[in-house]
Amino acid sequence: MKNVKQANINITLKDLFLKWLDITSAFHNLTNQQKQVLALFLYYHYNYKQEITNDKILWKLVFDYDTKLLIEKELGIKNAGLQNVLTSFRKRNIINDKNEITPTFIPNIEPGAQDFKVIFNFNIIHD
Repeated sequence: MKNVKQANINITLKDLFLKWLDITSAFHNLTNQQKQVLALFLYYHYNYKQEITNDKILWKLVFDYDTKLLIEKELGIKNAGLQNVLTSFRKRNIINDKNEITPTFIPNIEPGAQDFKVIFNFNIIHD
């Protein structure tokens, strides 16, 4: 494949979710604070999913009070700030009416994966 550009990036799992949102930002236009909050919810979702197979229980734990406290502490934001971000996610359907993150925003990372690839295919249309 002659026309392929590739970058290999070493990254922690927690940072991967923020990088995922940075790379896909043209599709969702989230603010930096929104990306940081969503990245942490995605991180906790991934971690909890390793042990919880029931989706209803999984999502309940993701949006549990204790998880929100962890996010507030890590980002140094108050509960009111986090609630404002969550409200904006609901208005934009990033969090759906079942109180789950819309699957479009969740990267498909297999448990124990050592790498994750995001591939963009540009189909060139010549005039």
